[in-house]
Amino acid sequence: MKSKDSSDCTEHALFDELKALEEHLKAHGPYVNGQNVCSVDMSLAPKLCHLEVALGNFKKWSVTESLSHVRNYMKNDIKSAFWSMLLCYIEQHVSHSLFSSMQ
Repeated sequence: MKSKDSSDCTEHALFDELKALEEHLKAHGPYVNGQNVCSVDMSLAPKLCHLEVALGNFKKWSVTESLSHVRNYMKNDIKSAFWSMLLCYIEQHVSHSLFSSMQ
């Protein structure tokens, strides 16, 4: 969305891609890989966040309400999954480090 020309179809192309993600999440969600978070989710989530913040700020644009699965993915699912994975990672590494240092 670098273009300032509103007739260059970039917004339409973005909407088409988000619509494809919507259909995929609707059929296979709540995550890209189904019930489990995968590396694609961890890669996609920050990009969607950047998209929402940047386009909201510069173009007053947001993901439409018609893309409810994408909006839910961005707002709830991926954030809770990310924190769960982070906490699990920390618990595993911290407990391993503590156990190793005690021997």
